[in-house]
Amino acid sequence: MSEGNPSSGAKEMDRPNELLERRQQALCNYLAASADIATMRIRANLTGWRRWLHQLPGASIATATTRRDVLLRDLAEHGVGADDRRWGVLSGGQIRSLGMTVGLEHTLTELITRYEPTAPHWVRQVRVVATASEQIRPLAAVGDHTAVADLTDQLLTVTRAAPDNRARQSLTDHLPGVLRPIPSDLTTLRRTGPLLDVVFDIYADTIKLDNITVNPELRGTGLGTATLQHLCRAADAHHLHIVGQLVPTYRDDDSAVPALANWCRQHGFAVNERLGGRIVRTPFSVPA
Repeated sequence: MSEGNPSSGAKEMDRPNELLERRQQALCNYLAASADIATMRIRANLTGWRRWLHQLPGASIATATTRRDVLLRDLAEHGVGADDRRWGVLSGGQIRSLGMTVGLEHTLTELITRYEPTAPHWVRQVRVVATASEQIRPLAAVGDHTAVADLTDQLLTVTRAAPDNRARQSLTDHLPGVLRPIPSDLTTLRRTGPLLDVVFDIYADTIKLDNITVNPELRGTGLGTATLQHLCRAADAHHLHIVGQLVPTYRDDDSAVPALANWCRQHGFAVNERLGGRIVRTPFSVPA
């Protein structure tokens, strides 16, 4: 079992840091643009009768406001507002190696386009969440946890009301692991793709977990942890044990196995490093 992807060197290991740096720069750009607008408005008020000139289309304030709005939309490209190492509704960012962006707003836009003809009432709810997520990012980045909690509640509501499993799964992937709905069919938790691999088999009362593999550029966002949390909660709900082996694939230094063992213990696994790193997790509903 692993959390990560094969590493090809120092550059690969620095990818999470690059994502965080881009996130910080995007926020700084937005805050600077907002400060420029505030400064312009103060100066406009000081000019007296000439104040209205600043409000005309193409005037300095209008131009600055347009630039700020563009930068606001760009915040989603870098996951601004997300907590480091804790996956949530604002998590994600640009995956440059794939030429794509992972983020709630992008998923909502796709769902609006796909379901507007068949589920217009639900799409109206989705639009509300899309607008809220864009506005909340700068607030979350400066520590407004209440705004993030409200957005999470809104997302949970539209997830539960989703018109089909495809839409529901798309939204579920943006939720923290402890809040993701428990599926009736555990095989829906399997993943194979460029962002995340979740490989396991089910035998009687046991899940044999092979690996949880996260794209290198999303490491450090908490995606692997959220995925394991979801799987463990689902196993508990279905009274299933989880077994596996400690096989790190994301790095090959001496600390890899102890780090992975500690990660598993944090999620209720018993780890026996003498038996090749065997891990076992008993469902909470079954006495140890």
